[in-house]
Amino acid sequence: ERNHHLFTRENLEKAQKLIEVTDNFNLQMALPKDVPTLEALSTGNYMRVDNIFISTDIIHKVTKCTTVPELRPNKTDNFPILTEIVISIVKAAEEKQRNF
Repeated sequence: ERNHHLFTRENLEKAQKLIEVTDNFNLQMALPKDVPTLEALSTGNYMRVDNIFISTDIIHKVTKCTTVPELRPNKTDNFPILTEIVISIVKAAEEKQRNF
């Protein structure tokens, strides 16, 4: 919201391509709005340059999606992103076999 200067006609047209792709593949953003994913090393500004997209079919299984700035490696600007997804695993039925 604070980057209104980026909303040029050219940038909006480029963004429209991303919107169309996410719609075509039935994707949603899992990382909540306003969560920064980068701290610029030169200026210290926080920015959102990365997004996490996940299928609409399993978005309800995401229990957490956030950044972990304190785990950022030295001399890097991107924050690690932690995504937790609850998925149940169905155990395959064991077939009885003869043991000769």
